[in-house]
Amino acid sequence: MEAAVNQHFKPRLAMFAVGIFLMTLGIALSCKADLGTSPISSVPWVLSMFTSWSIGGITIAMNLVMILLQPLILRAVYLREIAGQLATTLAFGYSIDFSMGLLDWFVPASALEQWLACLLSIIVLALGVFLEVRAKIFLVAGEGVVSVLAFVTQKKFSFIKNCFDITLVTIAIIISWNQFGILKGVGVGTVVAAVLVGRCVHLYENRLRFFDRWKVEA
Repeated sequence: MEAAVNQHFKPRLAMFAVGIFLMTLGIALSCKADLGTSPISSVPWVLSMFTSWSIGGITIAMNLVMILLQPLILRAVYLREIAGQLATTLAFGYSIDFSMGLLDWFVPASALEQWLACLLSIIVLALGVFLEVRAKIFLVAGEGVVSVLAFVTQKKFSFIKNCFDITLVTIAIIISWNQFGILKGVGVGTVVAAVLVGRCVHLYENRLRFFDRWKVEA
């Protein structure tokens, strides 16, 4: 196990860091497109619209809750995984705010620009997910809690992931409707992201064989 962890560690760490940044850049693009962000960011994005907290700060808080839930569900504590997810959560949240700052100048002026930004966000987000997963360093908290729930319930990861995403989007819709009386932060772009991100990740897995040279052999 230790040998597997140390295999190609430096390039994998670089892949992980780039993957986290691309994921957050994709999230920032989807926020700027204003057609609805990805399911995992739907709740933080809606909350950031009427609170003093940034989307990155709310993401960190939400992910900390997910990290704390995992040992409660498992009834066991795995310090390495918890520490890794905590570090990843902090990097992820701060990187979202950094990416939002990078795109502060970008305001789509037409429906076409909104859709182009939305589709670009999906392509970038999927590439980030592909690199983050392929690196096999640590899971982000959302994937961590889904993995734990899948293990405890003996259900497929994909099924639990779909239920998890639907739950987050439902919560975001309820918050938005109660706060604004209309849907804000959740929309057709959320549905498109939910459908296409996974497909794009699968496409990268089939096409980007270059990264296989750093594959971890268990």
